[in-house]
Amino acid sequence: MKRGLLSGVVAMLALALAAGLNGVPAKYAEYAGWEVVADKGLPMGGPHAGPGKVVYANPVAAKDWKSGKPLALGSIVVKTAGPASAPTLLAVMEKRQSGWYYEEYFPEGGKYLLKFGGPNNQGLCVGCHTGAKAKDYLFTRP
Repeated sequence: MKRGLLSGVVAMLALALAAGLNGVPAKYAEYAGWEVVADKGLPMGGPHAGPGKVVYANPVAAKDWKSGKPLALGSIVVKTAGPASAPTLLAVMEKRQSGWYYEEYFPEGGKYLLKFGGPNNQGLCVGCHTGAKAKDYLFTRP
């Protein structure tokens, strides 16, 4: 009974968070409950520009983050910029069987819109992240 109640609460929290990030898929919108793996010394400029950058890793990614090993399949990393309550950017990387998958969202008109990456637009992201191949394509890894 307790397990069912806990699952229900977790599902409600995930839905509430996803509603606050309207337009961002729920599996990415849950990032605020994940481990913060980088939040200091991140550059202000670059394609993910902005103050207040924070990098979150889901439990699969967090397990191997500091090891230097490539992250496992199912790893999801989300970088935000701006205030925690209303990020001005969400950059997502998900490690899939085919390799890293990228999406980048920006707020516009009361919801978050996918502006870069996505199912048919990986080229720009892949081209840039190739420069971090030695760190499993993640610039923010130690």
